[in-house]
Amino acid sequence: MVSVLTAAMLVSLALFSLWYWASWRIEQIISRQFNEQQLMLARKIADNIEGYFDLLENQLMSYSELFQVESETMSHFRAYGALEFKNKQAFGILDIQMFDPEGRLEYSWSHPDGQAPQEIQNLDTACVDWAKDPQHLGLIFLTKTFTLSDASGKSRLAMAILTPLYRTNSSLAPQNKSFAGTLEIIFDPSFVCQMATENVRSGQTGYAWVINQDGTFLAHYEPTFVGKDAIRVRKERNSHLSFDKIQDIQASHILKGEEGTDWYESGWHRERLGRIKKLLAYTPVRFNKGMVHGVIQVEDSAHNLWGVGVTAPFDEVYGLVGSLQIQVGFMAGFIFLLIMGVSGLLIGAAYNWNEILSREVELKTEALRQSHERLLRSERFAAVGEAAAYVRHEIKNPLMIIGGFARQLDRDLNVPGSARQKLKIIADEVQRLENFLGDLRDFTQPASPVKEEVDLNKIIREVQTMMQEAAKEKRVQLESRLDGTLPTSLLDPNQMKQVLINLIKNSIEAIEKDGSITVSTHSQGGHICLQVADTGRGIEPKIISEIFNPFFTTKKTGTGLGLAVINKIVEDHHGTVSVESTLGRGTTFTIILPCE
Repeated sequence: MVSVLTAAMLVSLALFSLWYWASWRIEQIISRQFNEQQLMLARKIADNIEGYFDLLENQLMSYSELFQVESETMSHFRAYGALEFKNKQAFGILDIQMFDPEGRLEYSWSHPDGQAPQEIQNLDTACVDWAKDPQHLGLIFLTKTFTLSDASGKSRLAMAILTPLYRTNSSLAPQNKSFAGTLEIIFDPSFVCQMATENVRSGQTGYAWVINQDGTFLAHYEPTFVGKDAIRVRKERNSHLSFDKIQDIQASHILKGEEGTDWYESGWHRERLGRIKKLLAYTPVRFNKGMVHGVIQVEDSAHNLWGVGVTAPFDEVYGLVGSLQIQVGFMAGFIFLLIMGVSGLLIGAAYNWNEILSREVELKTEALRQSHERLLRSERFAAVGEAAAYVRHEIKNPLMIIGGFARQLDRDLNVPGSARQKLKIIADEVQRLENFLGDLRDFTQPASPVKEEVDLNKIIREVQTMMQEAAKEKRVQLESRLDGTLPTSLLDPNQMKQVLINLIKNSIEAIEKDGSITVSTHSQGGHICLQVADTGRGIEPKIISEIFNPFFTTKKTGTGLGLAVINKIVEDHHGTVSVESTLGRGTTFTIILPCE
């Protein structure tokens, strides 16, 4: 009996040890994978902040170039600056200032009446010396964050970028430009950080924060934390808790420009109070790696960097799995009472429980990963859409002028044949770029769907008739297998035609010769399923996850916007689009739409 009891205790101890190890291992896996997802969010926030600095740097360089042209007629330059300052104030710009060669304030666009505060009347001596150096012509200098007082005397964090101004006029050779002063843009660093972190949510309640080179919060979920020392304000909130862990992470890793993941303890999270373990992912924000790489110089470059952190409570990530593990613990106790007679059976049951638990972890982890991927793709589309809209706005008018002049010269009978051929090339290329701008417009300014009750099969037949000739030219059979019982649905017929035309056109281009394209429909549990399948060359597995990204293309002449627009249209109809492909056998696009 003693030996049986001893064996039972040993087996129970072994089971308990196995359960404890499995729990610890699952905790490690979940923590690591969740923190990897948080790190992706932190990188995205850092990219958005760095993109804001790229915009400021390009804006400052354009002002400097305009000054060289308009330096003899300063009224034009000041009027342009006033208009730009008015438009850019909504983007965190606090002031645009021009200083004379000795660093004395010459003009402030936020104080056009000349009543600027005394503290901004003179440029810092180090900045003046930097601007006077001829080697810095065409370069930009970025300061660290500093404190600036507004008209009411209230202090706020600010940051500045500046560039030297050089004058070129008819009396000076282009290579003999004269130093004319310094142009400076002062902006609110907290504004861009708050914008970049405002709608970021990690898990259920996790959030992001940003600190500057001094460890001061530039953005945080708690508005009262912004502008205060990150460690000191935490201690003021809860003086009974040690913040040595996060202080060490901040000093030894974040403010040294390192990227990584870790955890720390806090005394609160949003409205929750008490000791809370939090997972943390962090990454640096660097100011000299953007579109104008090699042009910007950073004050105290070894320390002038920011850190982005994304944090979430550990119990939110581990809560569901933890409840399952408690059930397993109770089961282990129950096994201990019955181990003498059915130890083998219970060991098998424990093993099955661990298998079930592992599958649950995999399912929850996969669901979490897909959720983060959707969030990141949405943010990436928004950022790319803003950049694309800016590019389209900047080049549309010059492109129309170039095309108009080329076509006007082409109609001139005195233009020789060789020049006329070159003019045709210019006009053709301008037309190609105008088509590209049209695609950009469809992507950045998509029309809201005008839904009406339509028969999807009818739309497919119309598109099939339109694309039949194009398919015959490539010796491609265009077939359809339509469900005659398919219910009508609320759709935008024009947008659905655009989706079908793009998919069929892509399929025709993917078939080198003698292939087929099949368009099919059927009902699927309250939804309409539309499939476009071809027998083309297929899509490589390594790029299939990127094909819906804007500007991604494998074609020599493609814009990379077709599938991005398709994805946007389907999402606007509350549907989903997916793709399956096998190299050498073909590709199938599947669109699921609700039966509204």
